[in-house]
Amino acid sequence: MPILLDLTAAVAGTAGAPAPVASNDRADLIAADQRMQRAFVERDIATLRDILTDDYVLVVSSGDERTKAMVLAELASPEVHWEVNQSSGWVVRVHGDTAIVVATLHQKGVDHGKPFDSNVKFSDTWIRDHGKWRNVHAHASRAVDVGD
Repeated sequence: MPILLDLTAAVAGTAGAPAPVASNDRADLIAADQRMQRAFVERDIATLRDILTDDYVLVVSSGDERTKAMVLAELASPEVHWEVNQSSGWVVRVHGDTAIVVATLHQKGVDHGKPFDSNVKFSDTWIRDHGKWRNVHAHASRAVDVGD
């Protein structure tokens, strides 16, 4: 195998130099993000369990952190319901098997009887794990205005 590894390094170019984002990586990451966001509306715990790594952490705009277990419990709660959870305006940067996705997320629903309808800016860190993209970390800003 050393010959294959050496050939891969020679083809990849200089170590540490970011590779251009392959169109399939960009499309795969956007599709994974859309699947993840749709899982909230559909209450699809299995999809989220698969997409989020076991050590996943979400940092919300207040600075509070939510683990994968906390996110899944919130999704399972009958007290929380998403009508809309849709991202747009993706900026995708890929560095090998790590990627950053920045986008705007429109969220609308009801949380413990209190309606919400907001747009947040988020950044997600994704890793390629056995050939598929998984979300390892997320950070969401306070609500942002989006133009009509």
